[in-house]
Amino acid sequence: MKISQNAYSKIENNITQLTVHHVKQLSKILDVPVLDLLKDNFEIHKPMIVPKVVTKDDLLEHVDLLKERVKDKSASKHDQYLVALSLIMAAENAVNAAH
Repeated sequence: MKISQNAYSKIENNITQLTVHHVKQLSKILDVPVLDLLKDNFEIHKPMIVPKVVTKDDLLEHVDLLKERVKDKSASKHDQYLVALSLIMAAENAVNAAH
């Protein structure tokens, strides 16, 4: 819907309400009539997703891609640099420890 994470959080926590535009967007995305979205008893059923088998090599490839993206960043210019680096290292260690 092209809204920020902050805006989504506010909607989810009943701090702000959806606009008519957003309700129309949801109607199209979910392929249900707008009036159905406005009913108190409307319930969204998520489709069943069959997970793709992910191999250890797939995970390591993604870890390498993340390391490449972080490598070009400057720790002094990015507040979350060390957090990102720590998470990447933890992910790599977890993947390497997997059997």
